[in-house]
Amino acid sequence: MQIGILDDRSATAKIDRENMLQILEETPNAYEQAYKSALKAETLPRPLGRSPSRLAFVGMGGSAIAADILKDWLYEARVSIEVVRDSKLPGFIGADTCVLLVSYSGQTAEALDAFREARKRKSRIACIASEGELLRMCRELKAPHVQVRAGLRPREALPHLLSASLVILQRWGVCNHRSTQSELAIATEQLRELEKSIGFARPQAENHAKQLAVRLSGAIPFIYTSRLLEAAGRRFKNQLNENSKILAKFDVLPEMLHNEVEGWHILTEPKFADVVSVVFLRGGERQDESAQFDQLLHLIHETTGKDAHEISVKCPKRLATILAAVYYCDYVSFYLALARGVDPTPTETIQSLKRSKST
Repeated sequence: MQIGILDDRSATAKIDRENMLQILEETPNAYEQAYKSALKAETLPRPLGRSPSRLAFVGMGGSAIAADILKDWLYEARVSIEVVRDSKLPGFIGADTCVLLVSYSGQTAEALDAFREARKRKSRIACIASEGELLRMCRELKAPHVQVRAGLRPREALPHLLSASLVILQRWGVCNHRSTQSELAIATEQLRELEKSIGFARPQAENHAKQLAVRLSGAIPFIYTSRLLEAAGRRFKNQLNENSKILAKFDVLPEMLHNEVEGWHILTEPKFADVVSVVFLRGGERQDESAQFDQLLHLIHETTGKDAHEISVKCPKRLATILAAVYYCDYVSFYLALARGVDPTPTETIQSLKRSKST
């Protein structure tokens, strides 16, 4: 484990060969810049007179995480929202459904198939991509779309995909332009402040994200979140998989209180207790959820004799809370990759499976 590297930028560059650190440091400004860029797109969908009753996001992997975040953010909206990670669309999607298809590469087979299927069903369609076949089809068929910055990995493109999605949702009347712009501005400012405390320039002795990464080295993290941060928990699990190259799992309150907690008895067995680390991802939870976290802390200590790690974000708005949790966890996954001595950017196994699928 290369712990000292977390304060050594030159040594970090030798492992982080594609400079994911730069992407992380640019993230706060990227949301703001991407939002302004999407507003200027000449291929946005026509404004709707009223909000649709049904909305479907279609995407895979890193291209779908923006949809998860927006679904959590819009949890109380009066629109039925579905995130579809498949080429086969659910039966409810039809002419009364707005379908937002996201494929960062523009080449995702599932998104391309779903695009064709949504057109057959006469759904209202909009697409987001950086390049590729999806953009070509949109231009040929004059389908609404936003082209975002190219040259990133899908999981690095979150600010661009989410910001473009926000602009399209505004056009469809799902969210209000003025309030959305205000929330995004608050979120951007919160991320800038957070970067000061968890960014690379903050030394490990004062940096809780670096310290957590060290504690998670050699462990399989079990991540538990409140309902508001479900997408952030999924993102954290995925980032630990793709950046840190480790196994991880996540679950959500209150559902896991009705099943998963029963399985915690296995953590009394040394071979499991030694490798599992519990992480609570907290922020913006309701009073009853806060009480449930306290119960879980007690139960974990009683069952395993260990305490849970905790990431806690406090922001004035729902979107800022979600994006701050995501940003914090992105940094933890990056630092853990460095501590393990692995380049966080390449995903060789995933790319191998994609190549074998296309042959």
